[in-house]
Amino acid sequence: MDKIRDLIKESIKNTEFENNTFSVGGYVRDQVMNRQSASEDMDIVVSLPEGGIKLANYLYSTGVCSKPVVFVNFGTAMVKMQGYTVEFVMTRKESYRDKSRKPDVQLGTIKDDIFRRDFTINSLIQNVISGEIIDISGYGLSDINDGIIRATSDPNIIFVEDPLRTLRAIRFAARFNFKIEEETANGMKKYADRLQNISKERIKDEISKIMVGENIGYALNLMLELNIMNYVFPELTKLKNLEQNKYHFADVWDHTVMVVENSPADLEIRMAALFHDIGKQCCMSKDEKGIHFYGHDKESVKLSSRLLTELKFPKIFVANVSILIKNHMCLKSSGKNGEILTDKKLRKIYHQLGDFVDKLLDLIHADNISHAVEYNLPGQVSHLRERLKRIKDEYSLKPFPLSGHDIMEAFRIKEGEIIGEWMTKAKDLWLEHPDWNKQRLIEELRK
Repeated sequence: MDKIRDLIKESIKNTEFENNTFSVGGYVRDQVMNRQSASEDMDIVVSLPEGGIKLANYLYSTGVCSKPVVFVNFGTAMVKMQGYTVEFVMTRKESYRDKSRKPDVQLGTIKDDIFRRDFTINSLIQNVISGEIIDISGYGLSDINDGIIRATSDPNIIFVEDPLRTLRAIRFAARFNFKIEEETANGMKKYADRLQNISKERIKDEISKIMVGENIGYALNLMLELNIMNYVFPELTKLKNLEQNKYHFADVWDHTVMVVENSPADLEIRMAALFHDIGKQCCMSKDEKGIHFYGHDKESVKLSSRLLTELKFPKIFVANVSILIKNHMCLKSSGKNGEILTDKKLRKIYHQLGDFVDKLLDLIHADNISHAVEYNLPGQVSHLRERLKRIKDEYSLKPFPLSGHDIMEAFRIKEGEIIGEWMTKAKDLWLEHPDWNKQRLIEELRK
């Protein structure tokens, strides 16, 4: 990113853009925090009428960027520079119509532009020519130093104008392990219901970033505390204070958060962890032996599929999460180190899931180590992974040797449902005897 700023700097010397051009947003924040910027985007604000579009066109005319994509109504232009996306915008004021995220835009001062932004830590600007960092809000530098997320303007306005900012606040708080300032948090809670006015796709994008981000447990608890979860995944709120049995030391919510925390930062795995026990709210029963949640895995699949579909996640993503949730209990009775699980059963799991079994084992391990100490199984998955290495090698060397066509020829039968039945029987035999060849399998089927 520094090379992009330097390229712009050299290009605007002795032009009208000199000292009217500023870097803004995450790039400046990350400099102050001495963090490597993870973004491949840069925002540039120009304090001239139509300044963003004019500067983009000027840089294009000098050959330093791609042809600008212009958004006249917003006074912005987007270009590519050395593989990075750079957005140029004039300093502006914004006003929002009811239930609309699209603002009405007009020329404003640099101060107007700063106070239209979401949080003080994102409101710092840097003069591209001099390199000076300017804190117009008066809180940006101190809030970074003190670890605070604070609304740049009145929380009673900014979260009404753009309710998606409630999720952005959660994301930044978790990413940097910052606290949310009290008035800002109150505004988020007060206007959480305005998320109902936001497109599902935009919410999905923010949730996805949160779910694979840092301090995920902190983020989830903030969403619950500030009433935001009620407008994203409302069924999850019912897990708080839902009592569990002797195998757990926490309620269903706290156990769920722990499983997510113990999962790798993979969106499918973490989403499966988030929903793996959501069905317990529908399945709780008590008897003389204690609390039970019979069939909660099936209910969890139903609920999670509906919630993820409503939030516009792709069908393949929903299907993969469902597979993980459906199978998260499959090793519960397999022993401390998986010793009770037969090779045949392990082969069957791998045969059904392929390399996706690695994600399932990640989820199962996260779940295992989030149980009460006397019932968790910290070594189970590691032992099963060792056994799986051998089974994977078997598969690569000896793939299933029989086809439906082979069965038709051997038994002189026509295509139909019976072929599938014979194939199922053959696979069952082969999973127990992976060294058997095609002829041996046919012989056993004849019996």
